[in-house]
Amino acid sequence: MFELTIRAGAQQRTVPAQDGQLVSDLLQQYIPSFALPCAGNHTCGKCRVHIAGEVEPAGESEARQLGAQALAKGIRLACACRIRGDAVVTLHEAGASKIVAWYELPDFERTERGCGFAVDIGTTTVAVQLIDRATGAVLAERLAENAQRGYGADVISRIEACKTVGLDVLSDRIAAQIEAMAQECLRESGVTQVEESVVTGNSTMLHLYEGLDPASLAVVPFDVQSYFGCNSRRTLAGAPVYLPRCVGAYVGADIICAILAADLTNGGIQLLTDIGTNGEMALAGNGKLLCCATAAGPAFEGAGLSSGMPAAPGAIRAVAETDGSVTYETVGDQPACGICGSGILDALSVMLHREIIDDSGYLENEDGDEDDVWEISDSGVNITQRDVRQIQLAKSAICAGLITLLEHEGLSAAEVSRFVIAGGFGNTINQDSAAEIGLFPAALRRRTSFIGNGALGGASMLLSNRGLRAQTEQLAQRAEELSLSTSAEFMDYYVDCMAFAQF
Repeated sequence: MFELTIRAGAQQRTVPAQDGQLVSDLLQQYIPSFALPCAGNHTCGKCRVHIAGEVEPAGESEARQLGAQALAKGIRLACACRIRGDAVVTLHEAGASKIVAWYELPDFERTERGCGFAVDIGTTTVAVQLIDRATGAVLAERLAENAQRGYGADVISRIEACKTVGLDVLSDRIAAQIEAMAQECLRESGVTQVEESVVTGNSTMLHLYEGLDPASLAVVPFDVQSYFGCNSRRTLAGAPVYLPRCVGAYVGADIICAILAADLTNGGIQLLTDIGTNGEMALAGNGKLLCCATAAGPAFEGAGLSSGMPAAPGAIRAVAETDGSVTYETVGDQPACGICGSGILDALSVMLHREIIDDSGYLENEDGDEDDVWEISDSGVNITQRDVRQIQLAKSAICAGLITLLEHEGLSAAEVSRFVIAGGFGNTINQDSAAEIGLFPAALRRRTSFIGNGALGGASMLLSNRGLRAQTEQLAQRAEELSLSTSAEFMDYYVDCMAFAQF
């Protein structure tokens, strides 16, 4: 038996370790929030730590991902590094993420009194707000990365994890996280009692919260254990919890809440997308509500990119070309240490304009040498060929989904009266850059409005007006779910939308 000393900021602890044990297994055991975006499949290279002591030498795959310079400094991938004796691991701290939790709401009647919690369980981010139901005032809030992230960055990874570590582990972890966040809000606000809470999320997240096996969500015919639209088996801060209704396996309660917050069914042809790990979309018009979801992946939120990170201090959030030079801005005006989703879209737009990438995404340095890396000015932050491909896949999924929705109803982008973008990432993007690289059809550019975290906003509405719950349940029941996984049109558009071009 050996000892592993874990250093995280000012804190340090020493834990027992067995010969051959993975560092990632120990970190997940003693620091549950430690992230493994690819679920330990050695593909993302994001679980970098500093190791000193007796560990197994890096293998070929790990050495290729890290490079000789990083290895020489003691940097290792936690998911690939095995203990061979006493060692010390130091975790890198990127700073607290700047996760936007604001939202805009339409006018509605507040019928309830007392306080309650609105909760959005995102695949990547969890948001909890303590709300005065009579006024809508946010009394306290907590924002954190989903505590399940150690089991993968996407819903499929989480579903697979239920088979290996057990459903109860993932279920209890998210429930405990939300309870802890709620208790922190109560202590901060001085509120001693809440009347009720509303917890929303995609279908997988709600299944996991309730402790329902999500396995059927990942295989044809994509059956659900529950559509919800009911009270949870759990309580939050000792009060009942309402779970809004889902549409189907991949169109969850979060998009229904966003539809409510966007007032999407109030006249005209309106289109909504929640840009995040799960790209969920809805088209309302002519008395119909059509929804779909596409696997955009976590690249928009920084995961899987070589220098990707959340919108934390030091993250490049904007890139521009000014007087022939490339300039950039970082979160908090701190020295650049990575790049977040909005920054990568800007960077790709600049690269396209400067012909550093062509419309196929092929990357060539400005000096004409073929290479797979481009540095953003003098930031020290690089965009690699693989980064370009990751965003290419994600943006193609979003754009193709939007086009497929419109085509299904015989509509063009020009006929859309309002295009609503929801989600934390969606709030920060430069719509010109997004249209330039083909994230959404260019005709939507001047019809765009941002509503922030629409899922959380809709949950707050359901918390303050119980009558709206029946309305959203009816919306979910009458909504039509368009399955993109079986759509030949979507696959054709998906291939076409790979190009970095305006559509």
